[in-house]
Amino acid sequence: MNKSKKITLFWIAVTIFLCFLIYLLWGILLPFVAGFILAYILNPLVVKLKKHHLSRTWATSIVIVCLLLSVFACFFILFPVLEAQIISFIVKIPQLANTLWIKVQPALDMVRDHISEQQLDYLKESLSNQTANLMNDAGATLLQLFTGWAALFNVASFLVITPVVTFYLLNDWEKITTKIKDLYPRKNADFINKKIHETDTILSAFIRGQALVCISLALFYGLGLTFAGLDFGFSVGFISGLFSFIPYVGTLTGFVLSLLLAATQATGLSLFLGILVVFGIGQFLEGYVLTPKLVGDKVGLHPVWVIFALFAGSYLFGFLGLLIAVPVFAVLGVVVRTAIDFYKNSIYYKGK
Repeated sequence: MNKSKKITLFWIAVTIFLCFLIYLLWGILLPFVAGFILAYILNPLVVKLKKHHLSRTWATSIVIVCLLLSVFACFFILFPVLEAQIISFIVKIPQLANTLWIKVQPALDMVRDHISEQQLDYLKESLSNQTANLMNDAGATLLQLFTGWAALFNVASFLVITPVVTFYLLNDWEKITTKIKDLYPRKNADFINKKIHETDTILSAFIRGQALVCISLALFYGLGLTFAGLDFGFSVGFISGLFSFIPYVGTLTGFVLSLLLAATQATGLSLFLGILVVFGIGQFLEGYVLTPKLVGDKVGLHPVWVIFALFAGSYLFGFLGLLIAVPVFAVLGVVVRTAIDFYKNSIYYKGK
């Protein structure tokens, strides 16, 4: 067996071992993955503080304390509002569904002359059942997220374990990256560094920038829909903004849900116009102000690629898969582009 085959088999064996190890430890990885992502996001802040003649430990401590204060502030200010509105929404689901059905009834009466009575009854029953099932499933999911021991355990896990992991990773970030670079094969070290830098450029632009965009839109939509007079407007807008990292999906879902809720309120066109204005301004801010300023044009991730990554990650691995989907697919994107470059420089492409 020649040297190149031995090297290839070695890296295949290492990859299989790491994948098997991740599979075994999957159930406990969430706080550690979240801590790593937070450390990656916060590392530039630590670097900036170090420039003001602070040690790495002091800079890390300041950043972690500010992070914890922000989390506690959000928890004690926003969480009670979201919990109250979501539980109230779940309780009122039957009433809201009945009111919405009464609003839709005139439209069905208009088509009564074009379809048989049996078909109309079947349509009514199907729509009623599907609407009830959808709202009940959504309500049960939201209720599980905001109440119960599982939710308390998950919150405690994030508030206790994740900050500790984040602190140690942030404090030793430079040492960790240096040791990882020392493990690169010496022959390919420059090439690997170049590709790691390319990946870091994509991830830093997307993760750090998109996080700020989502938070900004969540507050804007939540406050905007509240001032527009929409019941449960803050929860709908806030959740819609947070999920705007999924291109078009978060905003479109929030917009449709807002219109449906507006249809159940005994108001005129002013509420609908208010919703259109809020989401119109939000889309303008996202497309022409927030995304260009905070994310930039260096991401290189097509919206369809991002949507597929998020759906695939959440479908295969749940919430943890949702967290790592974009980083993994960003790396895969770099690998695919590199493989295409190799292919175009090979005899298989050039024919020589």
